[in-house]
Amino acid sequence: MANPIATIFCDFDGTITPEDTFDAVVMAVAPQVWIPLKRQLFCFEITLRQGMELLATALTPDDLEQMVSHMGQFQPRPGFLPFLDELEAARMPFVLVSAGLTPLVEKVMAPHRHRLLQLVAAHVTSHPEEGLAFHSEFFSTDELVAKQQVISRYGGGLSVVIGDSITDLGMAQVADLVFAREPLCHWLEQRKIAHHRWLDFDDVSAVLRAKGLLPATDAETPHAPPLDAKPRLIPGDG
Repeated sequence: MANPIATIFCDFDGTITPEDTFDAVVMAVAPQVWIPLKRQLFCFEITLRQGMELLATALTPDDLEQMVSHMGQFQPRPGFLPFLDELEAARMPFVLVSAGLTPLVEKVMAPHRHRLLQLVAAHVTSHPEEGLAFHSEFFSTDELVAKQQVISRYGGGLSVVIGDSITDLGMAQVADLVFAREPLCHWLEQRKIAHHRWLDFDDVSAVLRAKGLLPATDAETPHAPPLDAKPRLIPGDG
């Protein structure tokens, strides 16, 4: 593929999906563990990597199996697949980058996996006697999946980030163009990081078209009259 005009880096939970699916499935199997961990994460008392490591030690292979099963109820957000259609037509690569777990993401995205340049998430190793272990080649001191590193690896042209929460903060700080939903918007505003608020993928497409990164739609493109069209008479002319 020739160097693209831009590459999309998109979060999964609460971004591609209408709700935070990771939060939902962990709450279903281990609420007593997840509720205090989530509070610490959102208060920045522990790092994302520490939170995931603590969660892994508290979960069992059976928990993971139940989490994957629960993911079967979720689908991509309405408008996501047409958004992929637009990107494909414009030859703009799409990288799904999740701070969650690969088997959970793949449960939803398997039918669409071939349309992505990459799917990046944390891998899971099961130990029957020791619980689970999460690992990623993109880890950093603070993050299990350091999304900035994913941009460095797969970026081409402008880096466009689409996200919604705390795991997207790092990549939003290094991106050329950022689309954010709450609560990510709050943290970006605190740090004075420019971003576009979005409700659905139509909002994202509209901004990309306005910036010339996607072609204008037929409705947005003025049409020249046919070559054989007769001049339109205006009252008072002639």
